[in-house]
Amino acid sequence: MNSSVESIVPFNQFIDSAQGDHLHENRGDWLSEIKEKGRIEFYKLGWPSPKFESWRYTNLNKLAKTQFFLPQDIELAELPYQDILPVDAPKIALVNGKFNRELSDLSTIGEGILVNNFQEMSDEQRALFSLENPTTLPKEGLPVKALNDAILSDVLFIEIRPGWQSDVPLHIVSIGCGDHVGFSSKIFVSAGENCHLDIVESHAGEHGSTYFSSCVSNIDIKAGARLGHYKLQNDTNTSTHLALTQTNIEADAVYDNFVMSVGGILSRNEVRSFIAASGVECCVNGAYLGTSNQHIDNTTFIEHAAEGSKSREVYKGVLADHAKGVFQGKIFVHPEAQKTDGYQMNRALLLSDKAEIDSKPELEIYADDVRCSHGATVGELEEEHLFYLKARGINAESARRLLVEAYIGEVIDEIQSQSIREALSKLASDLLKKKLFERSNER
Repeated sequence: MNSSVESIVPFNQFIDSAQGDHLHENRGDWLSEIKEKGRIEFYKLGWPSPKFESWRYTNLNKLAKTQFFLPQDIELAELPYQDILPVDAPKIALVNGKFNRELSDLSTIGEGILVNNFQEMSDEQRALFSLENPTTLPKEGLPVKALNDAILSDVLFIEIRPGWQSDVPLHIVSIGCGDHVGFSSKIFVSAGENCHLDIVESHAGEHGSTYFSSCVSNIDIKAGARLGHYKLQNDTNTSTHLALTQTNIEADAVYDNFVMSVGGILSRNEVRSFIAASGVECCVNGAYLGTSNQHIDNTTFIEHAAEGSKSREVYKGVLADHAKGVFQGKIFVHPEAQKTDGYQMNRALLLSDKAEIDSKPELEIYADDVRCSHGATVGELEEEHLFYLKARGINAESARRLLVEAYIGEVIDEIQSQSIREALSKLASDLLKKKLFERSNER
């Protein structure tokens, strides 16, 4: 066993408790096998730490020494609609990682979409679920996946049948409840050839709850498909959120990903996209808003393994108080991936001299006929712009708010879905008002 894991007694106890009797019995149960394999793999890999390059800016030692408990069955009267993305769509509700049929609303789901949890999954679906992202990039971030498996209580399988196209999105709502509970959610999405669908994720918590959530998504996008994948991370301000999204993208497919991170005391969203064939368009974008002592980490890997594909990546963040942001992005181009067009940019706006950002954009290119660029900027609100607005009768606070909203609005405009773009834009405006400007007026 890795010594770094042996020293983490509280979390070890939590992981072992998640195994239950399956730790001592050979029942051959599919979910139990996944959990046991995850436990062994996590102990082998060790806890993510700054000694790994992709974890050098995010330290989980405090989390690792915290005692968590398995969630008990809980009755939640309704979803916290004020904290989730306001979209009109069928809803899949997860409470502490488990599918909750009572809070879900699948009455209007299209006939081309199949939704199962692990008890309902076929052998064929379970075989698909077991497939790993074929990436050749370093695996040092994958202890999060192993940990997710080790404490797994349910699995969500979403199949979009070939040719199915709909303008109505599907909304996955994951809610955390309880005091020092830990849970994981795992989602597998199989997008058939030439299908078209938007999937929205909202992660939030019951007010007053403190929890640890691990969220892993495996997404397989077949040729000619278009999948929008839009996520709001708005967990309670004392909770921790670790997420990993792995996507395999086949010929002429489009993947449009966007993550808005605003909640939790510590969050990390890691996105790994593998471009397996030519003609792919992969967009991995995001916005983040940190206040108080929040730590927000966005880490991305986009891997081009075939000729003639495009990737675009834009992240923008606003950090105030003592908040810390992390952006690590890598575009990796294989020798056979000629004609690759890749772009990557992270911009951060600091509203306090105590706020900070660690930014590490990277290109690793082994092909000679490519067009790839990357960059990062850090700045403050422009006094010239503030002066311009105040000269037109706008007070200082309103001027600051307008500038910050416009700043975040630029990256939200990257979202391809108009309805979700508008919903996120409104939510971002409300969150900025609540987290930054109303709070500052109370001081």
